[in-house]
Amino acid sequence: MNNAPPYRIIKDTASGMSYSGIYIDVVREAASRAGIDLEFEVVPFKRALHLIEKGKADLMLGPNRTDERQKYMYYFGAALPNEPKAVYLEASDADVVSITDLGQKSVGVLRGANYGWQLEDAKDVRLVEAVDYAALFRMLDLGRIDALIVPELQGVEQIRQGGPFNIRKASLVLQGQPSFIGLSRLSDYYIDGSFTELEQVLVKMRQDGTFDAIYDHYAQPVD
Repeated sequence: MNNAPPYRIIKDTASGMSYSGIYIDVVREAASRAGIDLEFEVVPFKRALHLIEKGKADLMLGPNRTDERQKYMYYFGAALPNEPKAVYLEASDADVVSITDLGQKSVGVLRGANYGWQLEDAKDVRLVEAVDYAALFRMLDLGRIDALIVPELQGVEQIRQGGPFNIRKASLVLQGQPSFIGLSRLSDYYIDGSFTELEQVLVKMRQDGTFDAIYDHYAQPVD
């Protein structure tokens, strides 16, 4: 997993690495109920996809579902909280109110993320990939890209931690796709079928309100 507050929060503290956030809290609670030990590995988003594809990691927290990824990744049947995507612009630029307004612009996206389907009506849009959203916000602030797309809560965190930036939020909000906990189809955990217990726990957590309680804990309003 990569650092992506408030979904995946990774900190290097005096007592060692600290892991928290919406997705991490969800999988920790599920693993605890299922009696499973977890070991976290911090890698860029695209590297995490590669590790899952090659069977060198078991689980990945938060990928969207695509046809290509389903070839090597099983998606647990309890989607994580759905998060809309915000668009940010340079402060002096004209507002973006529809997808077509992004046409002929350079738009920053997370490397390996799947936003292409949302930009089909933006003619000649040029996607610029970066390893994390912190880099994209710096690029936008420096005028190296025209806009960026980011999950709404994550955008709030980036501004809170890295600002102030000479940018503003556009009127356009993109409909979010469900995120999931993905399991490598090459994992022993998938091959022997023992993953079903964890899946049942995740479904139960979504039904009993645990997912919502964890999400609400991090989705605090910003003044």
